[in-house]
Amino acid sequence: MSWLFVDKDNDVFENSKLIQFLSKISNEKLAIIFLALSFVCLWYESFFSSVGIRFVEGFNFAIIFLFLSFIFCDKKRLKLTKAMTFLLLFVMVLLISGLWAGICGLAIAMIISGIFLFCQFVLAFVISSTFRAKNTVINLLLLISIPLLLVGCYQGLSGQTTSRLWVSTAENLVQARAFGFFGSPNILGGLAMITVIIAVSKFLSLKKWWYLVYGIIALLALVLTFSRSAWIGLGVGIAAALLIKNWKLIFISPLVLLALIVPSIKQRIFVSLSQSYMIDAALDGRVWSFNTAMEIFKTSPIIGTGPGTYGGQTAIYFNSPVYLRGIQNGYVALPYTDNQWLQIAVQTGILGLITIVGFFISHLVNNLKRYFKTHEYLYLGVVAATIALLINGLFANVLEFGAVSILGGVYLGLGNYHE
Repeated sequence: MSWLFVDKDNDVFENSKLIQFLSKISNEKLAIIFLALSFVCLWYESFFSSVGIRFVEGFNFAIIFLFLSFIFCDKKRLKLTKAMTFLLLFVMVLLISGLWAGICGLAIAMIISGIFLFCQFVLAFVISSTFRAKNTVINLLLLISIPLLLVGCYQGLSGQTTSRLWVSTAENLVQARAFGFFGSPNILGGLAMITVIIAVSKFLSLKKWWYLVYGIIALLALVLTFSRSAWIGLGVGIAAALLIKNWKLIFISPLVLLALIVPSIKQRIFVSLSQSYMIDAALDGRVWSFNTAMEIFKTSPIIGTGPGTYGGQTAIYFNSPVYLRGIQNGYVALPYTDNQWLQIAVQTGILGLITIVGFFISHLVNNLKRYFKTHEYLYLGVVAATIALLINGLFANVLEFGAVSILGGVYLGLGNYHE
């Protein structure tokens, strides 16, 4: 188990000729600036469009800035940790699965888009792993997120009715869900979930009051998204962090139940536990999606059906024929898996699932080691964020949301290198 998941001090790229060549172009300040610009584009593109500022059609500037950040990051600081190894193996599985899917006649554009979506997270993790100025990166992330979170708070508190597609018919008390500038409240929920953890870990580390203010704003925005998956993710992540810091602190966790005093929150939680909700889930919801996904998984269990081919926006856009392998011969009650790990299992098979699970296990183990060794709250925050992403991913395709996956990749990457 240690050989599989625990880092060794000599696992570095230092003798790699490729890394030595790439390291000739290196400027951490420029890398951080381009990374910040990437987040501005990711989080505010819709806002820019609404005020008449439109990007060049066909250019994804967020990704272009992310690649520029990689070009200028210090590649000499890349460390081949076990987490990095599992991520690189995951990319290899993506390529093999995609190649086979292409040979089988599936649309090449769909496969490339599917690979690209997952590689956003990988690239963000790699870039962030190289940064020395970790505090600068964290401060920039928090500052850039504040306007977006404030807009979310306004949307939730203003009482303006949002799309009824975002709530079930039984949730008559939920009139508005905060969504920021995104097409779904769950995207803002995932973003706010990670931001709360970042802000709280910095507050515990530096005891500066403004980090607590950041955390409160992010928490309010998260609550107002009414994203149950993000609520659960944050709750489990924070509970785990409390248990790791001091097991006695876990006894304060039940205080979160005070949120049930708010009628709309109580209704949002208990609706998901009702019999009628479970019946709906079995007919055209998450239970139905799980059953049909498992049926498709059986058709290609080793390397999957191919990146982008099932359970997400890419598959829907390209009208993926993989849906025809489902339990109802192409009938799609719910085109999304609403489960990131189930989607990865279908698209990349057992090999893809093993490598991505290996990444999360190794990253958790080694950041726990670093926290117990240094008692730096950054590593405890990374542990909490990793757990939160894992839990959130059980109910949403978090790695498909660039706004969430790149943020998660950057924050987790900060815990990949220990001085």
